[in-house]
Amino acid sequence: MSNPIVRRDSFVRSLSAQTQITAENAFIDRIRLDVGDWALSGDTDQICDALTNLREAETYTANGECVQLFNNHIIEAIWNVRGLKFNSNPNRDNLAQNAPLLSGKVDLAMWQYRPVSRQPGEQARIVFETQLNLTRFIQAQRLKRITRLDRPKLASEYILAISPEESWYETETPLRPATNLIIGPNKKYAFALSQSMTQQLEHYLTVACDTLSNVMLEAFDGSRATATHIPYLSLKEIEFYWEFDSDAPIDWVLSMREILAQQSESFGEDMYQTTHPSLQTQNQSPCFTLRMTQFIRIKVYAKTNRRVRFEVKLKENAINNTAGRRTHDSIDGVLSMIAPLAQEAAKRLRPVLQSIAAEPQPRGSFTAVELMHQILRASDDPHVSETIIASLVTFGRIAPYNNDPIRHAIKKLKELKVPILRPRIPRSRICVVTDEYRDALASLRLYR
Repeated sequence: MSNPIVRRDSFVRSLSAQTQITAENAFIDRIRLDVGDWALSGDTDQICDALTNLREAETYTANGECVQLFNNHIIEAIWNVRGLKFNSNPNRDNLAQNAPLLSGKVDLAMWQYRPVSRQPGEQARIVFETQLNLTRFIQAQRLKRITRLDRPKLASEYILAISPEESWYETETPLRPATNLIIGPNKKYAFALSQSMTQQLEHYLTVACDTLSNVMLEAFDGSRATATHIPYLSLKEIEFYWEFDSDAPIDWVLSMREILAQQSESFGEDMYQTTHPSLQTQNQSPCFTLRMTQFIRIKVYAKTNRRVRFEVKLKENAINNTAGRRTHDSIDGVLSMIAPLAQEAAKRLRPVLQSIAAEPQPRGSFTAVELMHQILRASDDPHVSETIIASLVTFGRIAPYNNDPIRHAIKKLKELKVPILRPRIPRSRICVVTDEYRDALASLRLYR
């Protein structure tokens, strides 16, 4: 039985009340992974000379072009190894330049905190603190020019460098230069979904780890110093995402502000600078960040002129608590953590998307004047009333702290015959406007 034919709408879906958010339809973007360790032995000068040879390491694009893997840092002392970085910027894409699919830097590893203790003759131990991006890795792979959408085929072996192509952006444009998205002809989406994300990640990690092992072997080849590989992989951070189609992504994100603000204890808004030429009157997209816990964040923003991305980032203790650990000595060990982490990400995002896609509540009968009147009655202090109104108008929520002067007024507003405020969730200090007063608040915003 053949696989289903995959097109863009299989990857970038439409959001509705019936949309299912599961671990199986998540995709992975950025990963922070420590890849190590290498125990360095021998004369210090010889170790430094060998490590300096890493500047000559190269990888190749799908076109066979050489791409320098590291910067040109010269190592004169072992502690100088911290200046050795991959020749790519994880926070900025250049669509006119080839780049390796590895970011991050080299650092000294503290063997005291490693499973394997210090080896005889060991002078130092290094680790590659990598930032990987699975989406960019998938997008970079060259597919056969003519290939079936139910069985897409690679035109070469897996590569570890990206060479952006103008054809990717013919029908859809990122709001700012980006290669960390699946975009272009339908065969790109078909290839991304041809295997599970765990299988795709396995290919990526295998190529990345093999490449690092080979460059270390080549750097120390012919040297009297040695580098002994002690397998160690530590997952520091991982981002899962879901993308949804929209004809007006910036407007859609703007319309989510109040709903998103009600979904977490802490809510932030940044501006996502865009370079799209048609966005001259409003050339920025808001990027909303929801802090679900200290180690779990949800980010919502317009990624292109046709899609919105919902990212869930898990790091440090969130990975420990969900997967039971963060470190392994094999790629299989890292892969075993992906399923529970994806399930946790889907569980966190599901209620947020359900709130966005829910049917609108019936219109309330109260006016903006009545809303302000009730808030003024609840407090004798006009400054308290002004604070409550400003918070509701701006953020759609209010969160008093202990001994906050506004707590008494908020309690009154929750205990009215027709309450104005309610807790975001039971026992939460964050209060939002009730359905009866939602339209009154919307009307009040028009007077800002």
